[in-house]
Amino acid sequence: MDWWLVVLIIAIAVVSRPIEARLWRAGRLSDQHLALLLIGRFPALVGLFAVVAGASLPVIVFLVAVSLVPGLLLYRFAPGVVQDASAADRT
Repeated sequence: MDWWLVVLIIAIAVVSRPIEARLWRAGRLSDQHLALLLIGRFPALVGLFAVVAGASLPVIVFLVAVSLVPGLLLYRFAPGVVQDASAADRT
């Protein structure tokens, strides 16, 4: 795997978070969508790294499925955390 591609993927993951936060605070991104973006970031990165590393399709699917488990377990609580942060921003 090329080092510049890894740096690019990590940079996109790091830079996209503040952009999402600004869009959310401006009201252009709903609490529900922000929660989905927060939870979906890790599986997307895992899948992207697996593709860049040249893994086979079954391995990519398995890795993404395994990386979805924590997000699915936390999804029940993520919208509440985002809504609490939203309420704190308004006060």
